[in-house]
Amino acid sequence: MNRTVFMGNLPAWVTAEDIQSWLQHENITFDDVKVIRDFETQESKGYAFIEAATDEDSKAIIARFNHAPLEDRNLRVNEARGSDQGRKPAPRPRARR
Repeated sequence: MNRTVFMGNLPAWVTAEDIQSWLQHENITFDDVKVIRDFETQESKGYAFIEAATDEDSKAIIARFNHAPLEDRNLRVNEARGSDQGRKPAPRPRARR
């Protein structure tokens, strides 16, 4: 299993420190938490990536937080998908001359 977990549908106020606190409260070990922010405004884009310490921890994060209520929404938590699972990045368009 991939040890990177996607956490989405986050309110804008949630920080990496908030998520770290939630994980510690549940006794789930992790290596890193990154809340994704807009490059220019630095506002949260509403999702984060968690590097779980073990496969068991990634499963525990998903089991505990997927569909968990937070304010007026439910979190979406699942295994992160990406190029490490065999996907190729989209080709870059060529510049026209």
